[in-house]
Amino acid sequence: MRLRSSSLSTLLIGLCAAAPLTAQSSLSILLPEKTRLLADQRVDLVLEVRNTSTASGLRVTVNGRDITSRFSGPTEAQLDCDSTPDLVYRADMYGFEAGNTRLSASVSTPSGTYTAVKDIIVYPFEPAAQRRNFILFIGDGMSQPYRDAARLVAKSVPNADGNASLREGVFDDLLEMDKMPVYGAAMTYSLDRVVPDSANTAGAWSTGNKNHTNGLGVFPDGTDCRWRLGGANATTLPAIVDNPKVETLWEYLKRKYGYRTGIVSTADIADATPAGEGAHVAFRQARYEVIRQYFENPFLGGRPAFDVILGGGGDQYLPTVRTDRRDMIAEFRNAGYAYVTNASELRDISPSADRLLGVFYTNANPTGAADGIRASSDPNMSVAYDKLRLRRPGSEAATNLGNFPDQPFLDLMTEKAVQVLAGPNGNQPFILMVEAASIDKQSHVNNAAGTIWDTIELDKSVGWARRWAAARQNPDTLIVVTADHSQSMIINGTVPVDDDELYDTTPAYTTNNTAAVGTQTAKVFRDVHTNIRAIYPFNDIDRNQTGPGGPPAHKASPLIGALGYGPTGAYEFPDYQDADGDGYPENRVVGGKGRIRLSVGFRTGSHTAEAVPVSAEGPGAFLFTGIMDQTDIFFKAAASLTGDTAEGDKLIQLLRDPRYPQTFGKK
Repeated sequence: MRLRSSSLSTLLIGLCAAAPLTAQSSLSILLPEKTRLLADQRVDLVLEVRNTSTASGLRVTVNGRDITSRFSGPTEAQLDCDSTPDLVYRADMYGFEAGNTRLSASVSTPSGTYTAVKDIIVYPFEPAAQRRNFILFIGDGMSQPYRDAARLVAKSVPNADGNASLREGVFDDLLEMDKMPVYGAAMTYSLDRVVPDSANTAGAWSTGNKNHTNGLGVFPDGTDCRWRLGGANATTLPAIVDNPKVETLWEYLKRKYGYRTGIVSTADIADATPAGEGAHVAFRQARYEVIRQYFENPFLGGRPAFDVILGGGGDQYLPTVRTDRRDMIAEFRNAGYAYVTNASELRDISPSADRLLGVFYTNANPTGAADGIRASSDPNMSVAYDKLRLRRPGSEAATNLGNFPDQPFLDLMTEKAVQVLAGPNGNQPFILMVEAASIDKQSHVNNAAGTIWDTIELDKSVGWARRWAAARQNPDTLIVVTADHSQSMIINGTVPVDDDELYDTTPAYTTNNTAAVGTQTAKVFRDVHTNIRAIYPFNDIDRNQTGPGGPPAHKASPLIGALGYGPTGAYEFPDYQDADGDGYPENRVVGGKGRIRLSVGFRTGSHTAEAVPVSAEGPGAFLFTGIMDQTDIFFKAAASLTGDTAEGDKLIQLLRDPRYPQTFGKK
């Protein structure tokens, strides 16, 4: 029979309306395809049964062994935000034995019997008899050009003889992270995107498994549509905290082996990178919940996740800001945490302190955000450039020291965290994450000085840790330096720029870029040749152009005629000066030197997808060579902590043997 189009439309509408009544059921195990775990690393096993209100005969096995009794449910649920009934079974915080593991599940519904299978790799783990430590340094957004820029700025200053440390293309001294003997690279793709964010990347190295974008230590589930479609807020918070959780290395080592644990960051301490070590939420901005889980950790029976917490983020603790009205600072203090708010107080902390909470920045007028799950603005610590009281280039806005003029630098924070974690005798085993957060945050706004000097700050803290580890009687501390993801800064060359140009805060001209997506307007300052922003038209940033619409006039270096230059500037070596010898060049002319500055450019104001460098030193460092996935960092660090690395560690000794070529400055 032939139907008219109107009749066909009516029939299709009727069929769609009836579909929920006849839709086939399905069964899903909410674990990624390539799930890897350590022996007894806890994970929530969640089974979702779609398109049914009744189910029976659940059977779940692990390598044929029945574990059905571990599951609760079925619980009615609304998955995928559709109108069909669904069911959920859960076995929270389940741990597997070591070995190749097959998890199988089956269940019956009115439409049939359904099965699901997941194959899981479970590695054995037993810590070394002489316990080892792990310090992980994260330069947020620190792809290779950031390391290169920090080296060119910090290590081209005059050496002890008064000569430039960078001569004829070779350094006398390299960055601390350059001196580490092992170098590799990590791919940072998230579970669902090529370009990651800081949440899923933190989950990758802390849990050994891929997380979805914005997810912290959890896997996606069928209720995520509630906060994705309805907005992440207090109303949808239950859907943000119900995802399958997977235990972090910090939680695992504390729960099973009594390790001391710590997080240090120059960001709001509830921000994604530090949260990745001890919080489990589907949406990273649920920061009140992150702080709560720091204090009442789900994998630790409601006990605190960390013994040391140092960073910004004061707003997230305050009862006047939090929707639950809890005074989290008071609760931490009542639980035995020493509490400090500035560098002076931090210096006075003794290694005998049992627990330590440092909150070094709170906004002047803290308020809660309209979403009800976080503070209205990020109370990040000020960046190194501003803590040093250096004068910002004209196009860069300074962060406000506000009521916190005595904020500690990252090396002091690292020092005190390690001392407290290791204890008075230095023999308490610990695991610590240290983040230089504003390498990324300053990159988002394309602030070259802000991001480069923060990279130098990170390197100084790496240096402190390397010296501490080298002084140990036994080599027992693995140090890894890497990034969560890449950012888009590139190095163009160098340019001679006088201070009056660099610091001029008056825009030289305005440029408009019109494209299909709209028009971007950018104010171009006289420091443009040192910092070409993503929204600037690259071809117009040419020192030869001084006509209408061109860049500001510039007093050229006498070397330019001999060496040549273009949009990337002169091809000379930089001559930064460090007049006070603190390791941070002042970025100004001193004694006629300091005009030749680095020229960098940004392609975007966001993250990019390149692999990030990984440097390693200490027992097990040899494991971090070559290209790796970011999740491998978890398992390589765990392998180091087992102590079974003696054969590979001989390679590092061999690399440092003077019989073989040694890199200049890598001592």
